Amino acid sequence: MSEARINQQMIDAAQKIIVLTDSSKFGRRGFCKICDIGRIHHIITDRNAPPHMIDAIRDKGIEVTLV
Repeated sequence: MSEARINQQMIDAAQKIIVLTDSSKFGRRGFCKICDIGRIHHIITDRNAPPHMIDAIRDKGIEVTLV
């Protein structure tokens, strides 16, 4: 929980929020919520991310880079 609070503080201070995550994190719930998806500007993930989730994220205006 303390890591989540630190992440929230960094997000509050940031001008742009970029999330780097691997595809195994999509569709899973974590212990703590860090921020709403609407605050994220860009997500970088691997090509195994579920295409329907990537499309939904892009539909929200969030840039997605698949590597």
